[in-house]
Amino acid sequence: MGSIHIVTHVLRRLPPVLLLCTGSALAQPRAGVALDEPAFYPEGPAVVGKTLFWAEMSAHRIRKHADGVTETVWTSSGCGPTSVKFNGRDGFWILCHLAHRVVRVDCDFRTVATYERDVEGSPLAWPNDATVDEAGRLYFTSAGLFDLAAPASGAVYFVDSDGRVRKVADGFRYANGIVLDRRRKRLYVSEHLNRRVHVLELKTPHTTGRRSVFVDLDRLPVPKPGYPLAGPDGLFLHRTGDLYIAEYGAGRVLVVARNGRLKDVIPVPMPFVTNVVFWEERRQFVITGAFRNDVPPMRGRVISVAHRQ
Repeated sequence: MGSIHIVTHVLRRLPPVLLLCTGSALAQPRAGVALDEPAFYPEGPAVVGKTLFWAEMSAHRIRKHADGVTETVWTSSGCGPTSVKFNGRDGFWILCHLAHRVVRVDCDFRTVATYERDVEGSPLAWPNDATVDEAGRLYFTSAGLFDLAAPASGAVYFVDSDGRVRKVADGFRYANGIVLDRRRKRLYVSEHLNRRVHVLELKTPHTTGRRSVFVDLDRLPVPKPGYPLAGPDGLFLHRTGDLYIAEYGAGRVLVVARNGRLKDVIPVPMPFVTNVVFWEERRQFVITGAFRNDVPPMRGRVISVAHRQ
């Protein structure tokens, strides 16, 4: 999220809970069919089987696309959602960026729990992007202020199986995208206003060890954007080890190999590109973004592009 100015499964392998949560058990994959859906500041997409979900911050809703049909599955006035993630079991996590809270819902999008403070009693502020581990537990970024003059108050939090919210890292100048590398037990985190993506080694699920810069966007061989607040937003880690970085304010997705070198650039029509995810069954990347970030309703698109590996 930037400025806020105002797996492939065949039917017999899908677990019952997944079928309940997606509601598309009888659908056939629409491989190769391009997706191009209007949206209002779309963010935080998630693919669950044959179904795509995304958040729309300025419309305060969660949308679902399945079988060629898009519908709203959840709304909450004032929420300003920026991420929706399946917990792998019985529901979803939703980040309410504008309402400063995290919401857990069931497969019918009924509220199960709401989190507004961490275990120390400190209020959550500007929850932004999220990723889940193999147990469905949540990691999310707390952004801080989207201002070059603001202090580095961005942080990363972890919500455990008992609903305890712990801060695991801080000191980011606008903490934005986040993705978990389950295999290597580490987190990639976008530090938007410093135009860097960090790697945080996980010592335990809720404690981090070494932190290092994975990539500095200013050192990549691409033109620097004219937008002064451009920087890395949402992240997607491909099974190849390539990291896909939505560069907000630049209208592109950067593909960076595991050694930190630029591998590809995917241009998109939305300047304020917010996130990217791979839809395995379609062999396409789904990219979210907005055309404006300062004038409501901040129209955008949810589009797909062909797999380029």
